[in-house]
Parts: sequence; structure tokens; C-alpha cells
Amino acid sequence: MPKDPAANSSGYALSLADGSYAWYRRAAIKARRFHRAAETLLLLVSAAIPVSAVVSPHDATTPAVLGGAVVVLTGLRALFHWHDDYVRFSQAREAVEAERRLYRTAAEPYADPATRDRLLAAAVTRIEQQEMGTWVQLVGTPRESTGDSTPDRSTPPT
Repeated sequence: MPKDPAANSSGYALSLADGSYAWYRRAAIKARRFHRAAETLLLLVSAAIPVSAVVSPHDATTPAVLGGAVVVLTGLRALFHWHDDYVRFSQAREAVEAERRLYRTAAEPYADPATRDRLLAAAVTRIEQQEMGTWVQLVGTPRESTGDSTPDRSTPPT
């Protein structure tokens, strides 16, 4: 006798939601740590430039090296989007958590046992796709300041 596919979906749907929540939680924490570390380091190195110029007024080497470090840190911040990632991942994590709460309490739209697992899997997939779409827009949008002439793929051509 064939197994009922709905019987297996319950464990799958909740494990999908739990796995998604855990991934977004870890990724948000990691992005927040990188963001805070980079911002703190950028602030400290920037503040050290004038101090080094006063301490050693006839030697431009230290301020120049510190200035170079500021440029590199600023570039890394723009390249990796740690703050944007932190915000996006946190939003996605909380959206998945809201769905998990509704599912666990059998609140609407998860009140019907016949459809609740399918709805949870669809909701988690939708949240993940929205987050990915936001990421694609973030990294796909050309920066005016760089002179990048790559077309913006977030809007259809006219």
C-alpha cells in the first residue's frame, strides 16, 4: 500500500522552517560581527591618522599607511555589504519565526491539518526567494561612483 505523501510532509515542512531559521540566525550574527568589527576598525584607524601626524610630524609614512588601511576597509565594507546582509538576514529570520509560531499554534493559515505543511513549506520558500531577490538587486545594481556601465538587471529594458 503506498504511503500518504502528507504524512511525510509534516516533518519535512517544520524541519525546512527550522533549518531556514537556523541558517538566517547564524548568517545574521556573522554579518553583524563583521559589520561591527569593520566599522570599529575603520573608526580607530581613521582617528589614528591625525594622531600619527602630530606624534611624528616629519614622517608621512605612518599616516599614509593608515590612510591606505582606511581605503581598504572602506572598500571591503562596500564589497561585502555586511550591514545590508545583517538587516536582510534578520528580517528573513523573523519572518520565518513568525510562520513557525503560527504553525506551532495551528493559527491561520495553518489551522487545517490537510494543508498546513504545504502552506508552511511555501511560506518559507517565499521568504527565502524574497531575501535572495533583494540580494540580487543589491549586488546587481551598478554603482554610479565606480563608473560601472553594467546594465541594471533589476528592471526590464525599455
